[in-house]
Amino acid sequence: MRKQVAIQRFGWQFASVVILLAGMFAATFATSTRAADKLTPENVANLIPQLFRLHLSQHEMTPEFTKRMIKQYLQELDPFNRFYLKSEADEIINKSDEELAKIAEAAKNGDFSLFHSILENFIKVQVARDKDFYEHLDRQADEIKKEAEKLDAVKKVADATNKIDEKMIDKKAEKVVGTEIKKEEIKKEENKEAAKKEPDSADHEAKPEDKTAGDEDEEDAAEAKKALIRPATHEERISRIIKSAAWYFRSNKTYLSEQESMKLALNNIAEEYTKWAKVDVDTETPKVFLKAFMAAMDPHTVYFDEDQESFGDQLKASFAGIGVKIRPCPMGAQVEELIEGGPAEKSGQLAQQDQIIAVDGVSLAGLPINKIVMKIKGEKGTDVRLTVAKKATKATEVVTLKRAEIQLAKERVKFKRIETPQGSIGLLSVQSFYQDVSKEVKERLQEAIKEKPLAGIVLDLRANQGGYLDEAVNLAGLFIETGPIVGERNGAGFVEWRPDRDPFYFPQPLVILTSQLSASASEIVAGALKDYGRAVIVGSTQTFGKGTVQRVIPLGNTLNLPGEIKITTHQYFVAGGESTQLNGVTPDVVIPGGKLIDDLLEKASDNPVPFRKIDSAIDTAADSTRKEAARWQDWKKNTVAMLQENSKKRLEHNQKYKDFFDVKKRKEKYEAELAAKKKLNPDEAPAPEKKKDEEDPQADEAALIAADMATTWPDDKPAAASNNKVVEEPATK
Repeated sequence: MRKQVAIQRFGWQFASVVILLAGMFAATFATSTRAADKLTPENVANLIPQLFRLHLSQHEMTPEFTKRMIKQYLQELDPFNRFYLKSEADEIINKSDEELAKIAEAAKNGDFSLFHSILENFIKVQVARDKDFYEHLDRQADEIKKEAEKLDAVKKVADATNKIDEKMIDKKAEKVVGTEIKKEEIKKEENKEAAKKEPDSADHEAKPEDKTAGDEDEEDAAEAKKALIRPATHEERISRIIKSAAWYFRSNKTYLSEQESMKLALNNIAEEYTKWAKVDVDTETPKVFLKAFMAAMDPHTVYFDEDQESFGDQLKASFAGIGVKIRPCPMGAQVEELIEGGPAEKSGQLAQQDQIIAVDGVSLAGLPINKIVMKIKGEKGTDVRLTVAKKATKATEVVTLKRAEIQLAKERVKFKRIETPQGSIGLLSVQSFYQDVSKEVKERLQEAIKEKPLAGIVLDLRANQGGYLDEAVNLAGLFIETGPIVGERNGAGFVEWRPDRDPFYFPQPLVILTSQLSASASEIVAGALKDYGRAVIVGSTQTFGKGTVQRVIPLGNTLNLPGEIKITTHQYFVAGGESTQLNGVTPDVVIPGGKLIDDLLEKASDNPVPFRKIDSAIDTAADSTRKEAARWQDWKKNTVAMLQENSKKRLEHNQKYKDFFDVKKRKEKYEAELAAKKKLNPDEAPAPEKKKDEEDPQADEAALIAADMATTWPDDKPAAASNNKVVEEPATK
């Protein structure tokens, strides 16, 4: 339940397969409700039957659904479990079927009185009783520091005795294969204690603290599990808040002074109280109801209100901004990195660790990072005036920059060569399936091949959590001549297949590198090319298991209502007929890395869509497609065992690889780095670390597997050593 709410609430996050459908929305809703400039119980009630019809699962307002919706409503009010006691929440949720039926009928008729009273009582009782505590949080500073010291002490004991929770070992191992940012985001959203540290945007994004294996311990694991359950007593409730603040405090000290770290920790835990203490119940009730209603349908169905960045905007290839990455600080946002070629970098007026404290004269202190992002972004060519506290001079300056288009291709698609005895292997890392990513990948590979032939390609989709469906089809199509890639099945059972029709393709041996956090569009590409036999999937576990399609529909286009909805309308099936839903994609060649953590999979979320299987589209494809697939499948069937054996032998003698995944050694390295930072003045922030190429032994091994593939690649499929031209057959083939 809590994980589901977090994913919906903070909207990253598991980036979904998305298609923008304004036309469909207009046809469905145009006559269903009157125009309005804000949400009301009446116009939200009018949406209910339309949303049920659009959703893949064709839900109804049953007692079971209504109870789930009430649970979600409480989660929207208290996502961090800081206000409600378990007994208070249970009293609201646990109602008879008869009571639930009456609540459902009232809601369908626009009567939200129950939900209005829940919110009103929440503010008057649960929020108001903590007034003195939150208004004098500075009194808790010493207690928070003591708690942070206790957590450090527990860490040292755990290190000394080497008693580390197995699940935490798995998490740590997963983080060292290049997935640390996404992994940390999911963990924070699971336990609801650190989700607000993360951005909702690709621009000006807050960078999570760079942590290694020594960053978590048994105490953290126990607290994370406990946070999923509402506290039983007020003492336990307050204790959790203090521990949460201590966690923030410790994390903040990696990039802020001790004084600033404490101030930001207090700001973080006070944010929810501040929000609810000044909310208007009449205005907020229909908004929270709609969020809860959407969340009750499935883990990926969401309402984004007007204060949240458009989901579609998060997957754009570019945006208008100043080109900085930021992270929270007490006064607003601290500059973490300048994007090359952006207005900030070109101007020379901003530097790492400068703090942006106001935008156009409006203070940023206490604002969530996503709202700061929205203030800094704007129309291309417009000026934005930043008030900046300079790190170097300690002075405050006003900096005016002109917003420009910031291209994200270099940030989201990265290429490098790995030299092997069989030739040059291209490692192409794709972070998300944003607009035009397939075009960027195609151009990047063409440039690479023109510069120097490639013996093989590694497509790195680790922690890539998806994006646009069409981009997945187009990207998979770069590696086959033609043929079906993915089928979409709607609630009525109708399946429509999306084929690759472009005869252009790269014929080189292909490895697709995945992780547990590869999801959605990544699973389409990996699953389809695995079914064709065209790619060898390499990784340590199955992928995430998200096999559903969401449509993003702006409510303002036809209804003049604020925000947008993201709703699950289809389930997808890869070329061989299986859905990746729940089961994900399993690797052909297993190499060491992060172990499977069931709690982080789609199947662990509330109310997931079930797994289904349909007939293979390859079996009924054109003769040329079937023959081509059969040749790849035969080659793969005769080769995978050799690839696995060669990899196993290499890794048995690769001490560097073993050391990289040795949790104890990585903990020791982390502790040494932390000790060096502690030698600084506590009120002086750590110096920004210079960028460097991170070691990535998993990617290096994937490249060697691709090189092994090149040694047995069919003669009629030109590999790099002989003929590295891409293949483009006549369109009339």
